Amino acid sequence: MYILYNRLITALNEKKPDSTEFYIAKMMIWNLWELPRMSISDVAKMCAVSKSTISKFVRDIGFEDYLDFKLEAVRQGKKEIYNSNGKCNITDYIRGHGIWEYEKILSEDIRSVLFGIEEDQLKRLAVDLHEYKHLAAFGISYSESAAINLQHKMHYYHKFLYTTMNDRQQENYIESADEETLIFIFSNSGKYITEYQNREGRPPKYSFDKTKAKIVLVTSNEQMLVDKRVDECVLFRYADCVQNHPILYQVFIERLLYSYEELYGTSEGMNTKSVSYTHLTLPTIA
Repeated sequence: MYILYNRLITALNEKKPDSTEFYIAKMMIWNLWELPRMSISDVAKMCAVSKSTISKFVRDIGFEDYLDFKLEAVRQGKKEIYNSNGKCNITDYIRGHGIWEYEKILSEDIRSVLFGIEEDQLKRLAVDLHEYKHLAAFGISYSESAAINLQHKMHYYHKFLYTTMNDRQQENYIESADEETLIFIFSNSGKYITEYQNREGRPPKYSFDKTKAKIVLVTSNEQMLVDKRVDECVLFRYADCVQNHPILYQVFIERLLYSYEELYGTSEGMNTKSVSYTHLTLPTIA
C-alpha cells in the first residue's frame, strides 16, 4: 500500500486549502513519481518554500526526516496497485476477459457476501453496533473507504463512528481503546492486524495485543479465523482472482445494516430525542 500517497492525501483533506502545507502536499502529489529523483532543494524550489519548511512538513506527516521521506517515495515507485499473491485488479481482469465475464464473477462474489455470512453473526454484530459505547472503523487505502462508508451509514441511525485516513491516528486510537469500544477493521489480506504493510520490511504490529477493544475483522483470509487478536472474523470468499473487496465491503455493510434495522427499526422510525451521541476522546499524535 502507498503510505506516502495516503499521508499526502490525508494532509490535503485536513489542511486549509490556502495553507502552505496544503500547497506542498498538492505539489508533491502532482509530482509523485518524480520525488525519488528530487533532492530537498529541488522540492523546496518546486513548492516555492525553504528547505526547512519541507523538513518540517515531512516530519509533520510522519517521517523522521527528508531521507526517510525520499526512501518511501522510492519504495512506492516499485509497488503495484492492489495486485499481489496471484490476485488481479478489476480493470486488468476486464481487459483480459471482457466485461460480461467480469459481471459473472462480481455477481458470484456479491451473492457470497449476501448469502454466505451466517445470520447469527450478522445479528451479533448488529447488537454490538447498537450496544457499544464507542464505535470505530479503519482500513488502509481502498479498505478505508469502507470505514468511511460505515461512518456515514451509522449517522443515519444516530450513532457516531470514528474513522480517519491518518495511519498514525489509527494506530494511537487502537492502542488506547477501552473495553467499551467496538472497532471494525477492513483488511482483504488480514495483514492490517499482523504487520505494518506500509513500512519497509513489514515489521510486526503490536497495537492489537495492547488494545482492550472488541475487534471485528472483515477479510478474505481464512487464517485470520484463528487469530487471537480478532474477536469476530467476517469472512468473504472470491469466485476468481479478481480483487473485488472494495465493492464487497460496501455490500457487507448494507447487509449488516439490514440486520440492524430488523432488530432496531429503520433510521426514519427512530426517536432522535432519545438518542445521545457519545463523545470520543481522540488520541493525540506525539
